[in-house]
Amino acid sequence: MFSVCSVAIQLSSCFHNCTPKEKQTICAILQKMPLKIPFIPQKTKAKPKGKTVTPSRGGNKSQAAPKKGKASLPPAPPPASPSWWDSLSAERKLDVVGAIMAVIGLFTALILFSAQRSALTGGMLKILEQTIGWGIYILPVGLIVMGLWLVLRRIEKLPPLSLERAIGLILFFFWLLATMDSVNAGAALNGAGGGYIGSVLGRLFFNSLGFAGGIIALIAWLLITITMIFDISVEDLFRWFGPVTMKIRGLLARQKSPAGEAFLPEDAEVTSAGFTPLHRPESAVTNVEVGKPVTTVKAAEPVIQWKLPEVKNILISGSAPEVNEEFIQGRSRLIQETLASFGAPVQVVEINRGPTITQFGVEPLFVETRGGRIKVRVNKIASLADDLALALAAPRIRIQAPVPGHSYVGIEVPNEEMTLVALRDIIESEPFQRNLHPLKFALGRDVTGNPISATLENMPHLLIAGTTGSGKSVCVNAILTCLLLSNTPEDLKLILIDPKRVELTGYNGIPHLLAPVVVEIERVIGALQWMTREMD
Repeated sequence: MFSVCSVAIQLSSCFHNCTPKEKQTICAILQKMPLKIPFIPQKTKAKPKGKTVTPSRGGNKSQAAPKKGKASLPPAPPPASPSWWDSLSAERKLDVVGAIMAVIGLFTALILFSAQRSALTGGMLKILEQTIGWGIYILPVGLIVMGLWLVLRRIEKLPPLSLERAIGLILFFFWLLATMDSVNAGAALNGAGGGYIGSVLGRLFFNSLGFAGGIIALIAWLLITITMIFDISVEDLFRWFGPVTMKIRGLLARQKSPAGEAFLPEDAEVTSAGFTPLHRPESAVTNVEVGKPVTTVKAAEPVIQWKLPEVKNILISGSAPEVNEEFIQGRSRLIQETLASFGAPVQVVEINRGPTITQFGVEPLFVETRGGRIKVRVNKIASLADDLALALAAPRIRIQAPVPGHSYVGIEVPNEEMTLVALRDIIESEPFQRNLHPLKFALGRDVTGNPISATLENMPHLLIAGTTGSGKSVCVNAILTCLLLSNTPEDLKLILIDPKRVELTGYNGIPHLLAPVVVEIERVIGALQWMTREMD
């Protein structure tokens, strides 16, 4: 028996290593042999239905063979019902976690300030004191704040919840433990300092980096946590610390100044052309008798009174356009003759010359038909736009049918030479001066040459669109110039975003800016989120 099995195994291994042609030859030889090899397919005859008699070792006893067929599989177990926690949505899970954190924080605060404690609560408090030291007074407040933050996260006035802010708060808590351990080192067993955690962190920094290195590491840790919590960059953080350090230096200088010597602030430098800060006159110095005690009065912050620049000192006026009346009248006659040749007689009743186009107001006349006299249809005049452009040798013309507020059709023909529209002329115009809104700005001139202005107060959003070279950048600069000429830095603050670093970077340094022009894509989202919170 064992020899047959070993031979079958050897044949099987050799069979799998042969080529397809050799396999066919081996199969033909083995099929003639009486042995039954499991891997060789053989044709079997259909067995008759009924009982099958097989010989057995003990004699010629017969027994019924089991029916062939697939073995019955055990029934699949029913799917497990989801747990209560898995059935909750992600928003509901955050609500539950926030409520649990707030309850734990409130429970810890009650235990901390309770006069009577049980053995269980006292033991828990002792373990917390040894673990986090003085941080036990901060932990309940942090848990309550974090829990309420999770529960009330849908309120728009709250800062948006994010994983980065949560990690920043946790890192800030550990920073406090390390700092408190540096203040009271070696008191972790007594529940003082930063506890075991603060002791481990303090030794990690100060023993490995030294005292100076540990201080630098703690400062860097603090800066990282602040940037994560408030979602600002390190550059913005240092920019914010700049004025604060200047004020601290000023206060220290005042304290170190001798008694009776008045501290006079230095004159502020003018950072932008045109805006001149005017300081209030300083009070006269009174004579003080020698020997009497002199009390120093804290100098008040200098009050800056801004004076708006004069428009004539900054902007230049445009030249009056040259009008060729003969040329305009010739075009007027050509329009009448062209339309009359196509069966649409008209009469030019008004001519308005603008900086880029000239509008000819034409009134349709009557034509004779079999049914009588009828007036020329407006649609017929509009359909002859291409024929008019060909007759006038103009690249394109626009037909406005009809002109709002008038009883004629407007035919707009481009001028041969465009006239420069000066911003100073629009600002000094009577309609612009009558507009008393602080956020007014000039847009240019209309088809008839009249100045156009608008007010930003009536526009929740303003989109300036157009093709290349149509004047989008000129319009943006005109709007900013009008706002700067009408408002002082105390009344108007701006945040300018220019990722292309082309149009708005020249405004860096003006006193109206809350921060330098934002040019990094990474800082744009943070600036817009801050503006949204300020507006809310």
